[in-house]
Amino acid sequence: MSARQKQAVTNSDEPPNWLQRLVVHWEAVSATVITFNYDLFVELAWLISLGDDRRFRRSLYLYPVPITPIGSRLGYPVGGVPTTDGLRLLKLHGSLSWRYSGQGSTPGDVIYDMGVLGSGWDVDGIGPRNFGNGRPDADELSVDREPMIVPPAAVKSSYYNNRTLQKLWQSAADALSRAEELVIMGFSLPQTDLLVSSMLATTLRDDRVITPVDYGTKILDRVAETFDLKGFEGARINSSFAGLKDDALSAWVESIA
Repeated sequence: MSARQKQAVTNSDEPPNWLQRLVVHWEAVSATVITFNYDLFVELAWLISLGDDRRFRRSLYLYPVPITPIGSRLGYPVGGVPTTDGLRLLKLHGSLSWRYSGQGSTPGDVIYDMGVLGSGWDVDGIGPRNFGNGRPDADELSVDREPMIVPPAAVKSSYYNNRTLQKLWQSAADALSRAEELVIMGFSLPQTDLLVSSMLATTLRDDRVITPVDYGTKILDRVAETFDLKGFEGARINSSFAGLKDDALSAWVESIA
C-alpha cells in the first residue's frame, strides 16, 4: 500500500485537478467525508491547497476524534487544535499514518498520528512530520507500534475493539443521519461487508438522493439492493455519473465545484 502511494505521487508534480478542486470544495462547505481508504491523498491535497496557512495546520486536524501526534511521546506540544468547521475526514478503516499497539490491544489503546508534511505532491510531502536537530524521527518514535489499518477481510470485528475507531464509526452514522445527499465515489458496496451496508441502510433518511460516481454501472444495482430500492431506483438514485469510466470523478467535480 505504501509503495503504491509513493508511486502515485511520483508520477506527477501536483495533485490531479479534480482532487484539488474537490478538497477545496469540501473545505468550503464543511463536508463530512467517510472513507475506507488508507492512503493520505486527501490530507496531502488539503495541506497543499492551504497555501501559507499550511504552517499553522496539521493533517490530524481533519480527524474529528482525538488522534495523538507521535511527537507527544517525547513531550512535544500538539501545536493547535482542530477547528469545528471545514472538511471532516472519517477514516473508518484506519490510515497509513496511524500507529497503535496492534490487533488484540486494549479498547483504550492510543492511536498515534505520524503526520503528513504536505510540502508538495511528492514522496517527501506525503512523508511524516519529523523534528530535526538530531531528535528522533516519527519512524523511531513508533518503532514499538503497528500501522492502524483494518484489512479487507471477511471478519473485522477484532479490529473494531478500539474506542477511537468506534467513535469514528459513530460519527459516520451521525453524519449519514443528517446528510442531504449521499455521494458514493469508487466504493462498490460489497455484499460481504454487512457492517457498512447496515450502517448506510439504517441511518440515511429514506428521502435522500444517492449519487454513485463510478467507472461502471454495476454500482447502480448494488445501491438499489442495499437500500431496498428495486423498482424505485429513478426516484432516489442519481445515475448521471455512473458508467462514465475515467471521466466519472472529474465530471462530478465539475458539476459541483
